[in-house]
Amino acid sequence: MKENQLENLMAEAGLNETEILLYRNLLQKPVATKWDLKVRTGLERNKVYRACERLEALKLIGKSKKGIKALTLAGLIEDLLNRQKNAFALAQKLKQYSGFSAIPTEAIEEFETATTKEKILDQYIKMSQIKYDTCLDFGDLEGFVPVLGGMDPVFKFRVNRYKQNAKNMALCTTTGPFTSCMARKSDMERFKSTIETMKINFKDKWIIFSDTADYLMINDFANPETPSSILIKSKLLADSQRMQFRQFCDNMKKF
Repeated sequence: MKENQLENLMAEAGLNETEILLYRNLLQKPVATKWDLKVRTGLERNKVYRACERLEALKLIGKSKKGIKALTLAGLIEDLLNRQKNAFALAQKLKQYSGFSAIPTEAIEEFETATTKEKILDQYIKMSQIKYDTCLDFGDLEGFVPVLGGMDPVFKFRVNRYKQNAKNMALCTTTGPFTSCMARKSDMERFKSTIETMKINFKDKWIIFSDTADYLMINDFANPETPSSILIKSKLLADSQRMQFRQFCDNMKKF
């Protein structure tokens, strides 16, 4: 019964009938060569050699003093976990694209995704170097700062923006120490910033765009372990985001 269960599990893991048969055979007794395994099993030579290559790649069989023997299932388990991780990363990327699938292709000039904190940080710094008159920020700064690894990247972004004499207008949908730090009166005056907090349900997202450039950086960190980001250039989307931002500002009567 246990043997049948193992074979079923190995089949679910993606091994074919020949690979499972050879692995089970080698569990019982090693062989000196692959040819000996072909003779012992009665299978075609090509099938045996191809199956052995796959089993070796998965670290399910290996060579010893006694010849070729079956190893533990650790290699197969590692392969499954890696495939799961890669599949999740792919799903995250497809999820990012799904929200823009209805937008005409010609309306999007650039589209770049990031699913690691390192790449998100790279995109963030890139946004600080794009030319514009006023940088516009919207959303949950408190949740975004931990994704960047702390306040240092935020300070760097501000300095990069300031070097090109660009202003900043931000609407924060959450409050906390990071927002308070950026909203210090002396710093806002020095770096030409206006930061306000509005009560709206926009937690776990932070959007960066501007008044003149057509780049947007859309960050989603609802799951802190798997944050994601899209850096996109589209006049259509940028105009839409700017219009919404102006509406919020008008409603607040602040800017």
